[in-house]
Amino acid sequence: MDDSSISLLHALPDAVYVIDPATSRIVDCNRAAHDDLGLERDDVLEHSVLSLQTAVHGMPAWSEIAEVIRQASPYRFIGSHRRADGSEMPVEVVTSVATVDGHERFISVARDIRRRPGVAEPDASSRDRWQILHDLADGVWDWYPAEERLVFSPRLHSLLGYGPEEMPEVIETWKDNVHPEDLPVVLTMLEDHLKGERHHFEAVYRLRNRNGHYLWVHDRGSVVEWDADGRPSRVTGLVHDETDAKTVESRLQREADHDALTGLLNRRRGMELLGGLFRRHLPDGEQTLAVIALDLDHFKRINDRYGHLVGDRVLQRLGAIIRSEVPMEAIAMRWGGEEFLIGLPITHDEQPFDLVSRLRDALVETVWDPPLANQKITASAGFAVREASEQTLTDLIASADRALYLAKREGRDRIAADQPHAASSRPLGDHTKQRATR
Repeated sequence: MDDSSISLLHALPDAVYVIDPATSRIVDCNRAAHDDLGLERDDVLEHSVLSLQTAVHGMPAWSEIAEVIRQASPYRFIGSHRRADGSEMPVEVVTSVATVDGHERFISVARDIRRRPGVAEPDASSRDRWQILHDLADGVWDWYPAEERLVFSPRLHSLLGYGPEEMPEVIETWKDNVHPEDLPVVLTMLEDHLKGERHHFEAVYRLRNRNGHYLWVHDRGSVVEWDADGRPSRVTGLVHDETDAKTVESRLQREADHDALTGLLNRRRGMELLGGLFRRHLPDGEQTLAVIALDLDHFKRINDRYGHLVGDRVLQRLGAIIRSEVPMEAIAMRWGGEEFLIGLPITHDEQPFDLVSRLRDALVETVWDPPLANQKITASAGFAVREASEQTLTDLIASADRALYLAKREGRDRIAADQPHAASSRPLGDHTKQRATR
């Protein structure tokens, strides 16, 4: 840019950014831009659209937006800029395509929405009226069923990563972005409200954004106008982004249900799920249920010789092996100390042997760091199969525990079955005899 262009740029009251469309990097800005952000000009030039604009996530999304800008210049976008103090500034950005010094550039003019005068005229458009709600909700929608028209506020466009003109104002735009697993329930709730069976519409569900990722949203709406025949003619609602709260909720739930050291289910949650598995797999069905009790051999010796932190490493390793090897339909938990319990749906009696063999192979083949270097750590297992309808889960676990005791008594590093037709133990591979005394 020449000196006169630069002077004009700095004289403008609105923030102006010059952007490299290939990378989203900010290559120039005026004084209003860096003042708005609370940064020095050189600091702004170290940023990009992806680091300043809260509503644009990742290069795939930026590349798509850049192509839309080229096709629909000038392009309007409602979003928020991150300021130096950590706060967010709601902005309306209008972007045009230009050639600067022989290079394609985007010129974005950003205006702080809070500086816009309030709109109070009776004939103001609904989109302008919605601007008043910009800071009160993450999104607002207005649905006119008879017209088959669903209007989205600029903030809702921004939440999903779109410009105000990009989302067609039809209900299919919304329905196509609701997670398929959530859509039937959400539509039922909305229909119940329209029929007067619910006081208002309220649902928490997943909504897809421009990147293809799903946000959790809390959506509330209500019929606000009816036609002469008493049918809903206008429904209005507010959307709030619940993704962060859901993430925290999911983390807390996982912490409550899982053993912190091994990553497996803890005993409380494991038994809850194993109880459901037990009820579903009757002995006369296509599948029955086996319970496997697995125990590290000579684990106390490891703790006493090397300390509990080293023992924890062994438990973590076995937990990782179990998580990677057990089938998706199985239930695996840390039963207590160095003992683990696995509920395994089976169709034949060899499946528990096969699973434990894989677990044992992975454990024996582990290459340990000092002080366990060159150590071979093994485990013993016992299992029992549900064979009678009157058998309880407690009975089945006790049978697996008896089989584990048998495997320990007969030399460790082996699996034993507690079944009338298979009450015996077998070694876990040809290497067993040479390590039986470890």
